[in-house]
Amino acid sequence: MNKKFIVALVLMAIILAPTAYVFYGYSKYEEQITPKQNSVSYQFVVIKPPSTNYIVISAETYLNLTKNGNLSLPLNSKAYAITVIPGITGNLGVDMNLTFRSKYERFTIVLGSPDVKVCSSNPKMFIGSCSDRTAAVVEITAMISNIFKGHYYQEALAKGMDTQEAQNYAHDQVTRRYGTNYLSFFTKSQIGLGNIGNKQHLAVILRGPAEGAEENRIIIPRLGLVVLEGKTDDALRAEVALIEHIIGFKWPTENQTSTSG
Repeated sequence: MNKKFIVALVLMAIILAPTAYVFYGYSKYEEQITPKQNSVSYQFVVIKPPSTNYIVISAETYLNLTKNGNLSLPLNSKAYAITVIPGITGNLGVDMNLTFRSKYERFTIVLGSPDVKVCSSNPKMFIGSCSDRTAAVVEITAMISNIFKGHYYQEALAKGMDTQEAQNYAHDQVTRRYGTNYLSFFTKSQIGLGNIGNKQHLAVILRGPAEGAEENRIIIPRLGLVVLEGKTDDALRAEVALIEHIIGFKWPTENQTSTSG
């Protein structure tokens, strides 16, 4: 066989192999974020009165209170029916705490489809609410950052740093380890391949009306991967409030986010 032909084949294989790998990852994306058949699910109702914090109750409690006429809410309150599907062990508390309180090397917030970029230039063109999507992103980012800081603050103290040094170290580590991305072809491929959304790299994906979400649900397909789906962008913000409620997250009094509550 001609040596030039062999060299050409080798070069072609070298060039095409990475491309095929990326396409393979992309083909696995939907499978990786889709709950398995017969997955355990939990139903909640998150209520947002106009001027107070979010209220979280089970769907069963909400139905009973409504049926008995014992639920009285302020005018213009909003209620969001949300399903949580924990796919690690099936236990709601265990899976939520494992996912959000484990120590990771990095975390990435996937802001949504590339269409979200229009929010910075022409918000009226966005399918959904730019302000509500931003509120959801800010809250989930701040919550995870706060948990990350706790891990690295303790690490710094263990290394012999004083309180101020530990605080600075923790802040620096969070800054280094945090990133954002859009739900592009390449990001989907990375999720499908398991390169992000794993036990070293937490990934939270936001999918609202711009991404074609048809349900309000929180999916944890595997450790380190979370999908927030909302029929509206304000439902995504309510889902973050639900996560905070389930894991018992409390904001330090000096570190309230502008969208908390």
